[in-house]
Amino acid sequence: MNWLLLTLVSVFGVSFAVILQRVLMKGDRSNPYSYAIVFQLIIAILNLLIAIGLGSQIPTLSEKFPYWIVAAILWAGGSLFFFKAIQLIEASEIMIISSSRVIVTILAATVFLHEVFNIQKILGAVFIIVSIFLVSRLKKGIKFSKGVEYAFATAVFSGLAIVVDGFNVKSTDPISYNVTVNFLIFLILLFFYPKVFKQWKQLIEASFLKRMLPIGIFATVQGLAYMLALANGGSSSQVGTIRQASVVVTVILAAIFLKEKDYLGRKFIAAVLVTLGVILLR
Repeated sequence: MNWLLLTLVSVFGVSFAVILQRVLMKGDRSNPYSYAIVFQLIIAILNLLIAIGLGSQIPTLSEKFPYWIVAAILWAGGSLFFFKAIQLIEASEIMIISSSRVIVTILAATVFLHEVFNIQKILGAVFIIVSIFLVSRLKKGIKFSKGVEYAFATAVFSGLAIVVDGFNVKSTDPISYNVTVNFLIFLILLFFYPKVFKQWKQLIEASFLKRMLPIGIFATVQGLAYMLALANGGSSSQVGTIRQASVVVTVILAAIFLKEKDYLGRKFIAAVLVTLGVILLR
């Protein structure tokens, strides 16, 4: 399958996962770290089932395994910093700040992977970033705070993780790689927040798992599509930038399914800019 189509599947998978998260988890008072750990475990198990169903083999340890650990640490760090940020600042601020991961991905891919990023692709990246600013609806200036620091840390960690993933999947089966890295992320998160063991009864309740499973399914689909996009010709800078369109798609889907219809004109302009950005990044 074409890498661009796989990337777009990843974009919509992210967006639907976010919509479900807003619907199913709004107002829940559980610790966000617990959600992150259980969520990651569900994704790891689902990816394992997919790998078994497709006949993929879990990769054996190789000289590149340390890079897999690096990728897992970066994704785990991005997840932890995201949950710290979302406790302190508004979602609109996080949306804007986290879009800077595109710049991190482009710079890192250019320096470490020697990927070519010409003026046309830079313009495409600019269109997508501008569209994110348009739909953020930020009315007040971003004040430098601890929450903003966490949001920037999220962008840096996830931006670098995309580049490391791009390097790793070039020489291994992306499906089996995805399984291994997701379990590594779960273990790393568990290492940083062992208190989750005290909440195990709540986390295995059927009502809780029923809410988490649909979100995990969409997240698994988007993650698998993302890995396959990298393995099928998509560069880290291209795939990482286009995936930022999930912010705009999420806003549009929220208007349709959650009746969030404010600023529809601005959202439409943002959607057009995203389309142009995708075309330029091909």
